[in-house]
Amino acid sequence: MEASMNLRSRETDAAASSDGTAAAPRHASHASAINIFFFATWVAVCSAAPELIWQGFLTVIHHFSWTTVWSAVLIGSLVAFFVEPLTERMRHFSLHLSHRHRTTTHATVSAFGFAVLAVLVHEAITSYVSVAKTSEPGSDSLFDAISVVFQWACIPFTTTVAWYCAAGRRWIGLPALLLALLAIPLVGVVFDWDVPDIVSTAIPCTSILLAGFFHMREYRDPQVLSRCIMLTAAIALVWLIVAGGLQLALLLFAARPIHIYSWAEYTIDLRFYVGWIIGLAVAPRPGERHPA
Repeated sequence: MEASMNLRSRETDAAASSDGTAAAPRHASHASAINIFFFATWVAVCSAAPELIWQGFLTVIHHFSWTTVWSAVLIGSLVAFFVEPLTERMRHFSLHLSHRHRTTTHATVSAFGFAVLAVLVHEAITSYVSVAKTSEPGSDSLFDAISVVFQWACIPFTTTVAWYCAAGRRWIGLPALLLALLAIPLVGVVFDWDVPDIVSTAIPCTSILLAGFFHMREYRDPQVLSRCIMLTAAIALVWLIVAGGLQLALLLFAARPIHIYSWAEYTIDLRFYVGWIIGLAVAPRPGERHPA
């Protein structure tokens, strides 16, 4: 019995990796990589979503129609009272699901409100894609919308991948870090941003990338991503305060007005960082099991 236990112990030790962690099956590593990819994609889409939704709502306001409002109410009613409860029961394979609301009225108002909001968001994005540039064909407007999403999604995507590669071997972590560092200015070059826009994006995004990378590399506890979210929020807040204060000082005290950060660019960056933080907070994290 003792010899058998020693043999199993030696086999377990041999299966352990050089950094002290147990060797995982190859399919588990592949599954982990896929989870990281989808997590980074989730974060990236959330980063671009606020700007796209905002531009869509501006388009809806400029082309306001009561037809759009009533169609949102009608479709929202169908989604809230038929599609959503039916989907929940099919997902859980049960006809008896308790609504987590105080009263039937509360459940109805909540479901209807969120459904109408979702429909309005859809209408806004559709309007932005089809109407935002009336001088261009619909396909060009669609390409412009996709371009907006890609521009703002690229940096959070590569940053998130680099963060999760930080805890791996050096030959994986360093190339991922270099790729993310290269992506930050390259996005501006490819999409023909002005030099001030590239600089105002590169400074905070590079800081967020490096802070999260070295934090993920140093700590392996389950709360490490939560602290990276706090780091991202802190760096973005400091940058917006410092950059906004500098621009205000230049406008007030410079001999002639100097614009390094316009109000439009400032609000775009604000929406971008808010979306980035929301994505990190709400996306299902790799390595965690989530209830069905």
